Amino acid sequence: MRKSVFFGLLIGLSLIVGCGPGVVKTVAERRNTYKEVMRADMRQLVDDWDTLWLADRQYRLTRWQMR
Repeated sequence: MRKSVFFGLLIGLSLIVGCGPGVVKTVAERRNTYKEVMRADMRQLVDDWDTLWLADRQYRLTRWQMR
């Protein structure tokens, strides 16, 4: 009984703590991550806009698979 309570507390504590403070990004790394995500989102925005307005017409004579 004691062992099961101990292991239950150990597992519960490990779930609460997680990876701990050893894996933390610095402020500069976080800014760089946000900048890269925004850059990728802006590149995809053009495709989303064309899809919204149906401006990307599908052609039969292309060698690439179209949507």
